[in-house]
Amino acid sequence: MRITVKISAISQETPTIKSFRLDLGGQDFEYRSGQWVDFFVRIDGAEAVGGYSITSNPTHKEYIDLAIKLEGYGVVTQHLHNNARVGDEVDIQVGGDFYYTRDMADSIVLLGGGIGLTPLMSILRYVDEDAPNTRLALVYSVQSPTDLLFRDELESMSERNPRISNVFSITRPGNGAWEGRTGRIDSKMLTDEGIDLDALFFICGPPEMIQNMLAMLRGLGVPESRIRYEQWW
Repeated sequence: MRITVKISAISQETPTIKSFRLDLGGQDFEYRSGQWVDFFVRIDGAEAVGGYSITSNPTHKEYIDLAIKLEGYGVVTQHLHNNARVGDEVDIQVGGDFYYTRDMADSIVLLGGGIGLTPLMSILRYVDEDAPNTRLALVYSVQSPTDLLFRDELESMSERNPRISNVFSITRPGNGAWEGRTGRIDSKMLTDEGIDLDALFFICGPPEMIQNMLAMLRGLGVPESRIRYEQWW
């Protein structure tokens, strides 16, 4: 169902990513953690649409959050980063079959690359607040430390919630101050970190990463029935 909502907050999360909070205005808008929205906006008198993953916990009924990276030439993405303002009205509708609910598994692993963290963030927030019997491990890879989306929140979440753990890895550390893991996610990283290979796996990131993660998990003996993935490109 398509509804009209209002942008109530805009925040710069990383040099290339902004988050947008959309006030639902008391309207009924049901979704599951990990799903996305079609986002409709009028630009130069014509309607344009973009698709963005929801980052918020679906049990919060007053709003939804999106985190959107400025890249490529998508007209909606360009508009949101360069022209959108608090108070603007837009239309949304939910979609996608990539999601987690607490009846699906009591141990889950999230493998994310870059902006692919966004649907996984919704799952993390949901597990943290509303799935008290679920254990979760996030393995998250980005190019540089400044690209770590929601880093402070993720670190705080794992520090106070013993059911949640994070593994961050930087693929291009350069000269920046980084003392953590480096390199792309691989099977050695998972075994070194004690990742539960009997868990339900969720993967989100660029196409190459998706294919690499699928091959890696198959090589580790994880059956297809315990692998979910989503890619946009």
